[in-house]
Amino acid sequence: MVVLAFDLAACGYAPASHAASVTRLAPSLSPSTKPPPCPQPITAIFAVHVKPVSGGIEGDAIHCVSVTGDATINDRLLEPPDQSRQLLAADSRLAVEVDGGNVDGSNQLVILDLASASLRSLGTLSSLGIGDPGPVAAVLSPDGSQLAIGGLHKMLLIELPSGISRTLATIPANPSRWLMPLRWTAAGIIAHTVGYEGMGDFGLLLIDYANGTISMLNQGPNNQLAVSPNGKFFAYTTHVDLGDGPSVRYPWQNAVYLTGQDGTQTQVIAEQNHWFTPLDVSDDGQILFASDSQTDPVIADMGIYLARDGHPTQQLTSSFAGEWGGPAQFLDTSRAFVTHLRGGVGDKETSADLELYHLCADRATGCNVSRTTVITFPGTWPTVIVSIIELPTTPS
Repeated sequence: MVVLAFDLAACGYAPASHAASVTRLAPSLSPSTKPPPCPQPITAIFAVHVKPVSGGIEGDAIHCVSVTGDATINDRLLEPPDQSRQLLAADSRLAVEVDGGNVDGSNQLVILDLASASLRSLGTLSSLGIGDPGPVAAVLSPDGSQLAIGGLHKMLLIELPSGISRTLATIPANPSRWLMPLRWTAAGIIAHTVGYEGMGDFGLLLIDYANGTISMLNQGPNNQLAVSPNGKFFAYTTHVDLGDGPSVRYPWQNAVYLTGQDGTQTQVIAEQNHWFTPLDVSDDGQILFASDSQTDPVIADMGIYLARDGHPTQQLTSSFAGEWGGPAQFLDTSRAFVTHLRGGVGDKETSADLELYHLCADRATGCNVSRTTVITFPGTWPTVIVSIIELPTTPS
């Protein structure tokens, strides 16, 4: 194992350890120091919220990572966890973020250039027309020239790099409805309307990125929704009546469904007293999901699952509830980035890991799941990997 240490004592950033073939950063890196460029080709950009074990500043770091073949993994720190920030979108040239942990309109919308690590503000969310507290989401066009960003009742389209914005689409005014983009596809921008909080939505929409025309894809609710990159497949959960025991806040999400844009629906799994969470869905309809408990101890059939052609196969077994509750992203049909907590949840947590899994759709053939730790973030709860954005190919 190669150890990668960031000397960020002022930020309270504990050393992070790496596995596989990982290039070591310079021994000292302060927030004002220009980091080395991201290794090429960039596979993903990810954000992690860090609460240091020994105290210090709690904040969000942004990293880029490259995976070449099966053995070489290179990671770079782009921004240290010296403040709260939210990673919204990224491609091979830039990342888009807002500062602050909560959106209140005063947040700066910032472009991070991945080659130079320079930052450029497009202005506050209020100045762009999104001033209300609540959730925020954004997607980039395939060529990286436009950014669709959603807020209360509306979606804006921002030209890059000029920063000129216009309202693309609006929904009927409601004090608790936000219009959130999910994917920018050839057919249009897939979005959904969501409340201030909660795991469901009020329907999936398709928005024409030229004129803002809105078409309804479904009425929802789409709980814990995952959308494939090309928008062909949706994975979500629901509660079916299996006689499940008590719920803490929401009914047991004891069933996973895969749906196509044509409305074709497949029940992937349904099981009493299990809480399922879709982590990602691929363009060919594979689903990576977690099977967990809500109130009871975990049992042997809980853990990480891969579903191919509607047939789920357990990959790894959980040792505690919430072990694999974070984001994940398919890299291809057999590999995925997965977030993994160690120690336990709450005050038992010792670290959050980004791991690379080689998956097995059919364990009966003798295939064995393998896992490589890309990077470990020591910390206490809530040290979590917040988001992973797998990058498309470099725009021409």
